[in-house]
Amino acid sequence: MSKLNAEERKARDNARFSQRVDERRTKGEDVVAYVLGNKLAFKFLTKPERHEFKHREAALEEEAKLKKQQAFQLKTEQELEKAEAAFTVPEE
Repeated sequence: MSKLNAEERKARDNARFSQRVDERRTKGEDVVAYVLGNKLAFKFLTKPERHEFKHREAALEEEAKLKKQQAFQLKTEQELEKAEAAFTVPEE
């Protein structure tokens, strides 16, 4: 198999992504979920699908941000409890 140059490789990949998006669309599958997992297929979405993609991507980013913030808060609370326990004298 001969090596492809960058343009040929890009054209081949675009054709594959276009085909995969079209296949999912005809099967009635969630095309936006596919694109969320594979950003290179974004350019093959229709306008309503792009709009849905933007909303779902923003929601996922917000959810990830919230999880990260909660994990940080839990970690700091645990460290605070550990520090308080180290300085507290046990009563006997």
